[in-house]
Amino acid sequence: MGSVYLAEDPAGRLVAVKVIRPEYAHEPEYRARFRSEVNRAREVPPFCTAEVLDADPDHDTPYLVVEYVDGPSLDEVVADQGPLTGGSLHGVSVGVAAALAAIHGAGVVHRDLKPRNVLFALGTPKVIDFGIARPLDPTSFHTRADQVVGTLAYMAPERLDAETDRLPTPAVDVFAWGAVVTFAGTGRTPFGGDSPAVTAARILTQPPRVGDLPPYLAELVAAALEKEPANRPTAPELLDRLLVTGAPSAPPLPVEIQRSAEAAQQSGRFTTGHRRRPGRRRLVTAAAAATAVVAVAVVAGLALRPTLSEDPPPAAPEVVTGPAVFDSLRTDSLFSVAGNEAGRCAYAGGGLRVTSTSADPMMCGDYQQIVFPPSQNISVRATLGNARSCATIWFRAGTEETFPGAYQVTVCPDRVGLAARIDGDATPVASADRATATGKAHLLQVVAAERQATVSIDGETVLTGPLDESSLVSGRVLFGVTGGSVTYADAQLRSGTDPAIPPAPGFLTGDAELVAAMHMVYDRGRVAIAEPAEYPTGAEYCRRLELTSPKCQNKYVPVTSGLRASLPIAARPVYLDFRPNERRCTDPATLAGTCEVSFDEFSTLDEPSPFPALVTIRGGKVTAVARLNLH
Repeated sequence: MGSVYLAEDPAGRLVAVKVIRPEYAHEPEYRARFRSEVNRAREVPPFCTAEVLDADPDHDTPYLVVEYVDGPSLDEVVADQGPLTGGSLHGVSVGVAAALAAIHGAGVVHRDLKPRNVLFALGTPKVIDFGIARPLDPTSFHTRADQVVGTLAYMAPERLDAETDRLPTPAVDVFAWGAVVTFAGTGRTPFGGDSPAVTAARILTQPPRVGDLPPYLAELVAAALEKEPANRPTAPELLDRLLVTGAPSAPPLPVEIQRSAEAAQQSGRFTTGHRRRPGRRRLVTAAAAATAVVAVAVVAGLALRPTLSEDPPPAAPEVVTGPAVFDSLRTDSLFSVAGNEAGRCAYAGGGLRVTSTSADPMMCGDYQQIVFPPSQNISVRATLGNARSCATIWFRAGTEETFPGAYQVTVCPDRVGLAARIDGDATPVASADRATATGKAHLLQVVAAERQATVSIDGETVLTGPLDESSLVSGRVLFGVTGGSVTYADAQLRSGTDPAIPPAPGFLTGDAELVAAMHMVYDRGRVAIAEPAEYPTGAEYCRRLELTSPKCQNKYVPVTSGLRASLPIAARPVYLDFRPNERRCTDPATLAGTCEVSFDEFSTLDEPSPFPALVTIRGGKVTAVARLNLH
């Protein structure tokens, strides 16, 4: 499209100047498109791209001035150091996904994402050369009938047709992300062939070759490289999944990448593709069930230079990167009652009682479909009903709509087993003989590291086994049976492998007054689901994180903890609202509602979930809920 020059601005700062070829300069349509795209590109946050500094679409030769990124490109890094691994690979995956989310959020499609366009400024990936007025003439895609112009190895299938390439969507960049990450982690592209014709044929017809990418990343890359654009995740979805499923053994992300990823999640005015969201499970709550929590603190970035120390670096502390759930399982809240030909889940006898009526496993689903990362730990008390009873815990389980499988731990009176259950078939992974008494509550603990699971009963390790199914990388936790009856109580589900992080909150049994995001307030069932949160102003939020983000302009920004707790509601709860009279019924100090209303007046089904509230807890029971006025 033109030439790029290294230049200095009047203050002596180095900049890059792209000068457009003169043959395009006289096309009014091209100038109009150039002007439009420059305006949108200026809205792209500069944290993960080369910032647009100046442009003149009306000059005799249109030009563009952008930030000069002084650092090697991804292809240079791979050529010099070999394929990236561990935290370096994950940092590139996060950084490029964050850049795409920000670019797409500004209404721009990159169109030419490739390793050469990923540069590292002080180790932080930045994406350059995006979306500025490619030629409008569809025939310009081809120089000859048999020759494609562009970086073929990173082109989506729809780009190989001149007609569908006229209006590229953000999905073409997501496809390119998958190819770039494959190159970063393996040193080759997923469809590369001996000739352009072979490469194009593989892109159109063959599955990608992802080599030895980590399982969680291979799954995301395969989804990004789907042939059908509508089946690919969006860039924000990629980023969300990366922040949940990142390798917990990697060192923490550099603060710059962490801030970029968090800011990219919140940026954007434009729709960037179809967003798949779990369906609502019920509408009896004050607010419908919410989608899965995504944690913001994650893994490592790119290390361009080796350490100079001869001593091995100290082991990095574990980074907890996902949700935590605390549920006594004494009331219908996070885990649902159910009944079918396989059995029944009901709340009775002080817990969640699961009964099998057939040879098939009986699973008790969860209302909110909370997704845990690969590294997780599960603690629950289980009472085996009789000699035929086998308590079963599923982890890394798919959603109800798409259930490819799960790992399952089975605890029977005489044995313990670990298996991978895929498409209805259970493949044994490990087993051990172990006597577990019936009619007595036992503490079952499952700790799943990225590659290995450990099962303990009453504090004694009884079984370990590998976790090497590439399709089972993250997911839900479910309780159930594979025979007889079992009663579960006191479930604690955490991300990470440390059963003490986070500790059980004191308000589960004590007194507290806290600001929370309320996922459910079910007055008739006397149960609530609360997530401690805070709601700083946009300015305060950005000041804390030193961010430049569209969120800085928001009046308030929700900052949730990721910890959800099921709490019983007291016999005579008080519901306080500001909506009867916003001025009279709002406490100016706390912004909490002060006017007591009935639950029917308090409950609103058509508002977003979760809703902010000031919650009063006495003896582990919710005694008052005051809706916050953040309007």
